[in-house]
Amino acid sequence: VPKTIDAEGIRIPRKDERFNENDCVSAECFENMPNLRYLLANNVKFQGTFPCFPTDLKWLQLRSCHFDSPPADFNLEKVVILDFDNTNMAPTLINQLSMKLK
Repeated sequence: VPKTIDAEGIRIPRKDERFNENDCVSAECFENMPNLRYLLANNVKFQGTFPCFPTDLKWLQLRSCHFDSPPADFNLEKVVILDFDNTNMAPTLINQLSMKLK
């Protein structure tokens, strides 16, 4: 049984000695973080799908991030602060959000 991580916020820095530019962050790593409210990622490559992404996220900042495929299963209903500056899927994500708001 996977352990639940009780983190409310995560920051993935742009340049970090633990990551090289070919490293990817799996979307599935957020599956056991139901209390996540804040995610800031700069220059991160994401892979996978996001059906298990935390649904109570309030602040989502993805600057210069890259997705290997459109994350059509993002749940952005409770997000209050949204920043997709220079992210390759920004138009897709914004369109998805606007369709849900109608």
